[in-house]
Amino acid sequence: MKTLFIVNYVAGRGRTRRVWPGIWRELQQRYAAEGLEMVVTAAPRDATRIAREAAQEGYGRVVAVGGDGTLTEVADGVQHAGERTSLAFVPTGAGCDFRRTAGVPADALAAAELALKGQPRPADLGTVGTSTFLNVAGVGFDAEVAAEDHRLRDKYSSTGTVPYVRAVLRVLWRYRARDMRIVADGTAFEGKFLLVAVGNAQYYGGGMRIVPTACVDDGLLDVLIAGDYSVPATLALLPRVYGGGHLTSSKIRVVRCRELSIEASPEAAVHRDGELSGTTPVHFGIAPGALSFVYGPTPATPVALRPDTAHAAASPQAE
Repeated sequence: MKTLFIVNYVAGRGRTRRVWPGIWRELQQRYAAEGLEMVVTAAPRDATRIAREAAQEGYGRVVAVGGDGTLTEVADGVQHAGERTSLAFVPTGAGCDFRRTAGVPADALAAAELALKGQPRPADLGTVGTSTFLNVAGVGFDAEVAAEDHRLRDKYSSTGTVPYVRAVLRVLWRYRARDMRIVADGTAFEGKFLLVAVGNAQYYGGGMRIVPTACVDDGLLDVLIAGDYSVPATLALLPRVYGGGHLTSSKIRVVRCRELSIEASPEAAVHRDGELSGTTPVHFGIAPGALSFVYGPTPATPVALRPDTAHAAASPQAE
């Protein structure tokens, strides 16, 4: 099987550049007979072009080496290849949240060996407008946090959860909930909402289990709607997000759907896998089984969707 590793040395603020060369030498020694190939990206969206060309040229497996952004770009390139070209992930970037849902090891060498030897299974791909996302997209507060997180990571050259939490705290003091109209598979919800997280997978922000009910291969989007929280209530809720305990809040509701549209007043920022993607109005969708992905041995088990949270809008009152 022809295998191409697509490496983004910018990912992880230099971490990929530090760790990958040694891993690549190790792989070449262990799997010398398998003819492994590697390409280093040179510009944004380069990974999509390289992955698309690899699929067209008959590569059986394409491996994204970097962070969630790199993985999304590579997924974009192979999404039309079906089972002919499977996708795998070596997490060396800043957040690498998709690996938590998919059960991919955090250790880069172990993930690289899984990428070579693991058996692929179908995975869905989310859509936002004309773009795609593999992990979590969103509208409102978390999109503003994503923008602030990028600014802080660039400023301090840092990775992991700490910059994201710092970004949350900064945005918290200036952001206010928006009046939104949310239409999920024809059912409308209206009110004042802090954020809407659209999950194909479960985690974002370096380990926050924001949509713990999401499943990557069920053909559905899990949409978490958060009501109009006060600043103290948001601060109290934040630690619970890491374990998924925020679902017990009376101002959290989850809706499952195939299509979703959101309007907001004033308009709200939109993100896909942590990258800003315009503003509302916006339309989300799902492409079931669009990818063939190499999962790890212990993917995250989705939390059961409680009947009292499904298909119900969050209360517009502040908590």
